[in-house]
Amino acid sequence: MTNWPRIVIAGGSIGGLTAAVLLRDLGCEVDVYERSSEALQSRGAGIVVLPMTERYFVEQSRLGGRVSLSLTYWSYVDADGNLLSADPDHFRFSGWNTVYRGLLDCLDPDRYHLNEEMVGIDQKPEGVTARMANGRAVEADLLVCADGTSSTARRLLLPNAEPVYAGYVAWRGTVPERLLSPTARMDLGDSMLYQVLAGGHILTYAIPDPGGSTKPGRRLINFVWYRNYPSGEEFDSVMTDVNGERRAMTVPPGMVHRRHLDELLVASRALAPTMHEVVAKSSDVFVQAIFDLEAPRLVFGRVLLMGDAAFTARPHVAAGTAKAAADAWALHDALRAAEGDVDAALRTWEPRQLALGRAVVDRSRRMGRSSQFEGTMVAGDPAWKFGLYEPGN
Repeated sequence: MTNWPRIVIAGGSIGGLTAAVLLRDLGCEVDVYERSSEALQSRGAGIVVLPMTERYFVEQSRLGGRVSLSLTYWSYVDADGNLLSADPDHFRFSGWNTVYRGLLDCLDPDRYHLNEEMVGIDQKPEGVTARMANGRAVEADLLVCADGTSSTARRLLLPNAEPVYAGYVAWRGTVPERLLSPTARMDLGDSMLYQVLAGGHILTYAIPDPGGSTKPGRRLINFVWYRNYPSGEEFDSVMTDVNGERRAMTVPPGMVHRRHLDELLVASRALAPTMHEVVAKSSDVFVQAIFDLEAPRLVFGRVLLMGDAAFTARPHVAAGTAKAAADAWALHDALRAAEGDVDAALRTWEPRQLALGRAVVDRSRRMGRSSQFEGTMVAGDPAWKFGLYEPGN
């Protein structure tokens, strides 16, 4: 009989939850420790759903299948809204919260621990102890650190591996589809729209409403607008919230300074009409700074880094949640093949996930340079297709 390991997961977002349900299903005893004091709320508004992101839902028939909607066309428009190209790619889209809540519902509530911030790690020859800020010490055979770009675990294990600002941010927001004009609703009915700009680009697409509805007219329309802000005073200003606090990575909805929202609205008048309308009518606008991060290694005895804690890629490949899910599936497969032998599993897991993470970061970095600084992004370019392993895949 296989002796499955006891596993502790630090970080209860999509990556951590995917790992939790997969390893639980394998037979492991799994607990998730999340630093937030309440269940996480929607981050990033809309997300592109690559196959790996919702693989668990698709393969578990009891869950009802997909948690995303499909749009037929990947379309580019010019500043006047004229259609430049339309490829029938059938990519899928969802809300961050839709995927997160779906995974959370699959886990025993007693195994998801809120207000538990990991602050220390103690290694043993054949185990590990995670120390929490409240004084709790949790022992495990394996500690999976899925605590995001600002990972405490990574700072403890790799203090010199820090996120590097890419020179631009993503302005993001959503608007209920029903509030848009008939023309805008028609433009976005079955298409994701892109517009290439001088020194940036913007995309808009439909996602499920907060209740998960994908019915046209009830959906939300999400926008992501990449704009350059050089390091220094300009970047610091846009990342400083209404209370004067300098935010490290995200200025959340309701906290963006009015002068920056006003400037965004003025700038949006140069967008294609539908793009401008979506930006102008969005009431939950926020700012997400764009970073690169590459960890030189992922395994440290009985501790591993996964997801954004290990590699943070720019969003252009749309593989952030898919990469975290891929790390979780690869760990599941490695433990199963090793029949629960943690050390043997990690020896096979690490090199493959290192290679995947490096490839994703490299491709997203090249795309960001092309669109934001080199001016070489071209409407309809197949190299811009989303994908975890390569464009379109």
